[in-house]
Amino acid sequence: MHIAAAATASFVPPPPRACRVAVWLTLALALAAPARLSAQTFEAPPQQDQDQDQDQDQDPAPAALSSLVVRAFGSVHWGRTDEPAKANAFSLGQLDFFVTSTLSDRFSVLTEIVLEGSINTQVITDLERLQLTYRHNDYLIVSAGRYHTGIGFYNTAFHHGSFFETPIGRPRVFAFEDEGGVLPVHEVGVTVRGLVPKSKSSLNYLVEVGNGRRWDEDYGADPAAQHDPNPEKSTNVALSYRPDRWRGLEAGASFYRDTITDASLQEVAHRIFATYATYRTASVEVLAEWLVLHHRAGGTGHRNDGGYVQASKAWGNWRPYYRYDRLDVDAATPVIGATESSAAHVVGLRVDPSEWVGLKAQYERARRGARHDVNGLGVQLVFVF
Repeated sequence: MHIAAAATASFVPPPPRACRVAVWLTLALALAAPARLSAQTFEAPPQQDQDQDQDQDQDPAPAALSSLVVRAFGSVHWGRTDEPAKANAFSLGQLDFFVTSTLSDRFSVLTEIVLEGSINTQVITDLERLQLTYRHNDYLIVSAGRYHTGIGFYNTAFHHGSFFETPIGRPRVFAFEDEGGVLPVHEVGVTVRGLVPKSKSSLNYLVEVGNGRRWDEDYGADPAAQHDPNPEKSTNVALSYRPDRWRGLEAGASFYRDTITDASLQEVAHRIFATYATYRTASVEVLAEWLVLHHRAGGTGHRNDGGYVQASKAWGNWRPYYRYDRLDVDAATPVIGATESSAAHVVGLRVDPSEWVGLKAQYERARRGARHDVNGLGVQLVFVF
């Protein structure tokens, strides 16, 4: 849930009634939870397990062949901001259908289909991911189709099912394209990944070749947008290190390059460098990530950057969290210059009253561009079925 920037001056606290709604919604589910509940497990959440079906140490057993697994993720939101003329409101989040199927001991399929309700009650359907994967061994896994680009960490660790995210909403630098994001979050192409030989299973590689993002029209609104408007292909390479002796620790970096065409048909050289370090266990979560975006057109280069630091700690089924979220964009940058710079502090609490139900309540104080700070409250109910 993103909080828009205020067009007027200083903070006007949310009315007491709005604050009470957020507090009572959180306490109601928390008190209804059983006395003994395990904390949300961040080491291997179910969705990520499904994403990594092809990464198991052994091939699937014959009984598992041709199996079809379907999961659905939903959410309900409530938000309040001190931006003028914006009342507090309830809304539905994405309805995310995540499907995997094992076709043989080497081939598998993954797909993710998202349904979203518009203000005129129409349902918008998005095919977010569709991949056919061939697993030769732990060192060579090849996928073809539509995927989440392996830029940095967050984009491939957390997909469209918001159940697995601790705070409400993604870091702004990783916002989806249809939400004004600055990254090519989705791609159509081929990925190759696996373990680096002789690295004792600690070092992983990733290579991606895709069409790149189309910037001259609303991404994905036209089926033709799935085709590359120029002969250049995007490439992304990444390395990640997961030492066996420090379970939960991961560090990595990636480099993405493409030549894109803007609305004026000008070619823009696009480069993205990302680096991150994370530590995730069943009780502790610490994420830190920074990205540098370069755009060059007509001999003029522009450098922009963004990132976040996020931490949370679980006590039973309670998990308080904090995120600092920053995005700096030069207004003169081709294709993304209209995106406002921002800096935000997010503080919240997540409660898991059931294994597949979570409730988040958070406060955010954000500055967009040169405007004054905006304050807001949000509550999100997330569930899996």
